[in-house]
Amino acid sequence: MSLTIEKTSDTPYIHFEKGLVKMEGQLMPENILVFFKSVDKWINNYILKPADFTKIDLDFSYLNSCSTKHICDTLKLFNKKYQEGFDMKIYWTYDEGDDTVQEIGTDLESMLEIPFEFVVKETLIKERTRLKVKNKLTGKVGEISLKYWETIKRNGHERDFELLEKIKP
Repeated sequence: MSLTIEKTSDTPYIHFEKGLVKMEGQLMPENILVFFKSVDKWINNYILKPADFTKIDLDFSYLNSCSTKHICDTLKLFNKKYQEGFDMKIYWTYDEGDDTVQEIGTDLESMLEIPFEFVVKETLIKERTRLKVKNKLTGKVGEISLKYWETIKRNGHERDFELLEKIKP
């Protein structure tokens, strides 16, 4: 039994089959419970009798906080099977210079026993361009990628930030 869901601007490409769990793209669905309904059903059935080895291939260009929590909870289900002796490995792929997605992977790795391999994708110059921004709500200043800024703008959140500086790669 397999599951394939095509990518949209807000949701990743998903392909699940025996021995492979693959998600690639942005993960910021409008309604996380609706989006993950078929995904969760497949995973809950799969972990009843997983393959001897499961490759978990996660390649996110962006995850919102609700999606990050859901991915964490899902990986904890896989972690239980790993503790029971099923062999698994998580491949966490992120764009070069994307500290946010890299940090999410590092945080997840620290919570799980499943081995992680971090895979860095080279990005185009435009995607490596960094912006210095200030969060108007918290006052916190930080650097983000131009690609991430475009996602913020597309979701209508640019009013929450002040663009301070463009940093060339």
